[in-house]
Parts: sequence; C-alpha cells; structure tokens
Amino acid sequence: MPSKILVEPGSYACLNMGDVAMMQVAVTRLRDMWPKAEIGVVTGHTDRLARFCPAVTPISMEARNAWLSGRYLIGGLRQKLPNGISATLQNLESHLWLQHPKLSNLGVRLKANILRRPAPSPSSFRKKLAESSLLVVSGTGRLNDAFADSACPLLDELEFALHAGIPVIAFGQGVGPITDPELLKKARTVLPRLKLIGLREGRMGLPLLESLGVPRNNIYITGDDAIELAFQSRPSFLGNAIGINLRLAGYAGTGSEMVVAMREPLQHAVQTLNSFLVPIPISLHSADSDVDSIGRIMSTQNNSALATVECPEDVTRRIGDCRVVVTGSYHGGVFALAQGIPVVGLVNSPYYEQKFLGLQEQFPGGCRILDFRRSITAIEIQNAIQQAWESAAQVRESLLRAAAHQIDCGHAAYKKVRELFPTESWQ
Repeated sequence: MPSKILVEPGSYACLNMGDVAMMQVAVTRLRDMWPKAEIGVVTGHTDRLARFCPAVTPISMEARNAWLSGRYLIGGLRQKLPNGISATLQNLESHLWLQHPKLSNLGVRLKANILRRPAPSPSSFRKKLAESSLLVVSGTGRLNDAFADSACPLLDELEFALHAGIPVIAFGQGVGPITDPELLKKARTVLPRLKLIGLREGRMGLPLLESLGVPRNNIYITGDDAIELAFQSRPSFLGNAIGINLRLAGYAGTGSEMVVAMREPLQHAVQTLNSFLVPIPISLHSADSDVDSIGRIMSTQNNSALATVECPEDVTRRIGDCRVVVTGSYHGGVFALAQGIPVVGLVNSPYYEQKFLGLQEQFPGGCRILDFRRSITAIEIQNAIQQAWESAAQVRESLLRAAAHQIDCGHAAYKKVRELFPTESWQ
C-alpha cells in the first residue's frame, strides 16, 4: 500500500471551483482505496485547502517553486548564448538538479540572496516528494501552449519523481494543443513514462498523446473528475433559468468585446423565453474573475448573489435551477452537462475550442459552440440559446447517462492504480 501519496492539483489557490471539485473527487477516490495512506496536496493557501479537503496534509507551493527553480539556475542567460553552449549548460543544470541536490539548492539560495527574494528551503519539498510512494496529478488543463510556463515545471517535477522510481499517475487531464518546442520536448520525454493517464476527452487528447509516444494501453478516456460531484447534485427536473458564465482572460482570447456581444442577446433570450439569468462563476481569481465579468454583463440586474459562491456545491446548486447554461468557462459546461442541462459554449481561442469540442464529444447533443473567432451575430447567439432551451427536455436523460458512464470510467481508471502495488496491501 502506498503510505504517502502526493497530489499535484489543478491549481494551488483553491479559487477555481472546477479545479477544487476535481481535487476533492481525486482525494476522495484515493482515500477510499487507501484509507490509511497519508495524502499530501500542494497548495499556496493552507486555510482554503483545509476547508475543501480537511483530512490532507498541506505541502508548500512556495517550497515547490523554490526547488523547481534549481532546474534553471542560469535562466534567461542561456537564451543569449550560442546553441551548443546553451545545450551544454542545460544538461549540466539538469544533472546537478537530479543528482547533486545540495549543489543545486546552494545555487537557489545564492540566487535568491543576490536578487533579494527570500525563498523557502528547496530541500523541504524535494524531501516530501522523494518520500512519496505515489505522485498523482489531479485534473488540470495545464498541458498546453496557453499554460506552457506552468506545464514545463510540472513535467520537470514528474521527471524527478520518475527518476527516483516513484510511480506517476495523471487523472482528469486536458491535454493540448501543444506546439511550443520546449513543452513538446518535455512532453515526449516524460509523458510516455507515466503509468496511467486519464483524459477528459479522446477527440484531440488521445491522438496527441499517442503522437508523443504514450502507449495506448496507458491512456483511459474518463471524462472530467468533477462530473461526479456535479452529477450527485442533479435536480429531479429542469429549471427555468439561463445560467451565464463569462471568462475574460488572455488564455481564453476574450476581452470587453465579449461583454458587449453577449449582453443584448441574453436579455432578448430572457424576455422571449420568460426566463431569468443566474450567475455561474467558476474562477474567483482576481486576474480572471468570473464574478467581475458576469457582473458586467448583468449590470441591469441585481447581481448581489455573485459574491456568495464559496465552494463547488454553491455553483452546482445554481446550475440546478437552469434549463440552459451559456458559458465561457469549461467547468461551467462540465457542471451543467453532468446534471443533464445543455450548454452553449463561448469560444475565442484554440485552447477553448479544444475544451468545448471535447465536451461536445463526451456529451452528444448537449453542447453547442459559438466560435467568436469569426463574426458571430446577435441572431446566431439568440438562436443557439433558443435551440438549447427547446432541446433540454429531449436530451436530459441521454446527458445523464453520458455522465454516469464517465463516472464509471473514472472509477475504473483509479482502480487500475491498485495494480501498481501488491494485491494484499489494499484488500
């Protein structure tokens, strides 16, 4: 039995309700399999983690980042050097980081002192990871070009674990698109060595992983781990509201123009369908706060309820009052579809196109996509909402069946992890 399990969550702040839901489901499933194991979760906010997963051990994100910084001590200087010298230095950095941690840690501390940026001891996280029996990457959408700056360090962490003989598992992963040369190189080096990768969708993630050399037998199409949490909250009948989520962020390719484009069609839909808008915030981060963006689009209505979202269950309960959800957030779509409610997905980047195309495949008939990279008219938006509204009763049962199937696939993939350890250790 794994005595210590380290979990890398989708995000460290516990401010994205989709990431929190995936983390909660992952921890629950691992705990069900190994109730005596110590489960540690990397976090930047111990108090929030304790609220969502009270029985886990917090592992410092700051210590993790300090340790990972030793992988690139020279940093941007390498880019200014000739390719041959740069490659040699990169190999030296990697060797020191993997084989001579004391020297690497010394370099981290010296660099922090020179830059006057105090950092935790890099050795504390390295020790936690080295002591782990299993490393689990909980659901995340990091392995793509939009988050290459975050994905590359994650793959470095996985490489270290694999080098140390620690089994690595990834669940609920959204993978791609990947064209960034460094990310591609790391993905080809690391991902084929993982024991198991659970994918949210197979339409684009599966062929990408296979092209990177990941054995097909190690890939499972499970859907998103958060489906289970939302499915458990499903209402017994359709509501009458239109749920709205708007994600304004650079990685989504969206800005203020989305607010302008959506406001009038939404108000028209409310009047035509005798409905009302329900805010569905997923991200509570200040940088890409759904609360702020939804508030802008609902400026003519009382949006005081926006501030009351504190956990994934708050979001799923709101969605349960809806007949349709219009969303720029992937997890706004996941939470709705898992409750049998059709969605209209708002897309303005390759990253979000892949997310919603994946949902469209996992939940047939439940996801309409509006691609704002071409000229979308108000009439098209209104029609998409109208069509989703009219189809809601017809598709509800098939969406719930699709959700139940993906939950079963998820549990089956988690159980495969048991094969990494002697049978008698978990019976």
